[in-house]
Amino acid sequence: MLFKEVIPINSKMWINTPLNTFIPKLYLKKSIKFVLNSYYTLASMLHKLPFHIVSLFLLFIVHHQVYTQISGSKDPIVLNHADLMEGKETASGPIRELKGNVSISQGNVTLSCSHAIEYIQQNLVELSGDVILKQGSLTLSTPFAMYDGNSRLAKGRSGVKIVDRGKTVIAQTGDYSTSEYIARFYGNVSVEDDSALIYADTVYYERDSRNSSAFGHVSVLGKRNSAIIEGDTAYSVNQAGITRILGKPVLFLIDSTKVNSEEPILHKKEEEKKVVIQVPKKSKGKQKSLPLSKENVIEKKSLSIQKMKYDTMTIEGDTLEVYRSSQDIFKALGNVSIARSGLAAIAKIALFLPKQDSLLLQGAPIVWYDSTRLQADTIHIHIKDKKVQKIDAQINAFALMSDDTIRRDRSQQLSGKYIEVNIVKDSIHSIIASKESKSLYFKVDEQGNPDGAARNTSDSIKVMFVKGEIDKIVWIGGVQGDVYPEYIIEKHIQDYDLPGKPTFIERPKKKERRNTRNSRI
Repeated sequence: MLFKEVIPINSKMWINTPLNTFIPKLYLKKSIKFVLNSYYTLASMLHKLPFHIVSLFLLFIVHHQVYTQISGSKDPIVLNHADLMEGKETASGPIRELKGNVSISQGNVTLSCSHAIEYIQQNLVELSGDVILKQGSLTLSTPFAMYDGNSRLAKGRSGVKIVDRGKTVIAQTGDYSTSEYIARFYGNVSVEDDSALIYADTVYYERDSRNSSAFGHVSVLGKRNSAIIEGDTAYSVNQAGITRILGKPVLFLIDSTKVNSEEPILHKKEEEKKVVIQVPKKSKGKQKSLPLSKENVIEKKSLSIQKMKYDTMTIEGDTLEVYRSSQDIFKALGNVSIARSGLAAIAKIALFLPKQDSLLLQGAPIVWYDSTRLQADTIHIHIKDKKVQKIDAQINAFALMSDDTIRRDRSQQLSGKYIEVNIVKDSIHSIIASKESKSLYFKVDEQGNPDGAARNTSDSIKVMFVKGEIDKIVWIGGVQGDVYPEYIIEKHIQDYDLPGKPTFIERPKKKERRNTRNSRI
């Protein structure tokens, strides 16, 4: 060992001193000798030049070479403060150990910790104990870190957290380039800002643009609503306010409504030392008495129990996009499928506006509501108080009403330029076709047997429903039509279908959660 010194860092001579200036004299002598030998040949080649020019040139080169070998960086790592410093010679070269309230800096980067070891030849600093890195508005905190003065890369482990202008990133490990302003995080990563919370296996964060990329088991949770998006990859563009999710993405929208419980309500009359089971008024049962329990709850008045009923709508596509402004707008692109209680749909494009409770479908959309199937060039679903109120089908609209579950080829058919479906208390109340309207109605006799069909055209057609079944049909304006006996149509039913009748397509089902890092669903 060439040297070993323990020096308290209290003297002004050590403050704001480059860490790597504290090196063995032997190492410094060898470095200078190497530099002088390297440039001897060059100096002899320059003998024709004036002596003073050659001397100045060599002096500049020597100074630059010594500085480069010693510091290895344009900006040296500077020691601002430490309670104690110890220098050592090791197999990997000289090191300097700093203890207590350590503060070092390089350029506009400041690091603080309780303990640090600098590897002088490698220009590396190993930090531990409440490590804090600051650069402008960014703060990185971690229990352990390695800082490379050459690449200006800081690596944290055993828990890393970065806070920068309202965005917080937490992960198991991570690294941050103080020169490129790019951070990379690995293992149970979360990214949070004022509008969303993102979970992923890996996240890249670009500090200049504030854009982020997430990879592996991605979940995006909206803060303004109950939306959750899952996928394999997510890209967030801060300036545009867009988050794009790829890799089998699914949007989960959780709706909740209060429903009255029909369960008995327990009360205790303390003076009577018994529990009374109060049956709701609709029931005719008598009150029963049970022995007193230590876990009884004292109540003076009858309470009605309310439960939350959850209904989740799922939207799946090749790509999902979230536009964040005053409200969140969700857009699904490519092979879109939608499902919720009583409702399902497919399309090429879907646009959902939660604040307006509006769902717009484009690109050969098809909508199923209960036993009715609707298709058109564009379909607009209107929702109010978490319930579907109306469905508008525009241009080349067609409706299939399957009221005969046994004879699926005898679905009632309705077409028109526009079709409007009105829904009351979760049941279809009416279906109205307007402009170039046509209908095909399959009749049954009193025993429920097939009894022919009626095919009509008119300006508009209104189909009324009672308890989910067709009650009557009204044709308005320019009515024309034909009635076909059963014996004529029974063998060639499809020949009497209305033009544009859609082929059978499987109704989409709800998707299940893949990632369970949160308990929102």
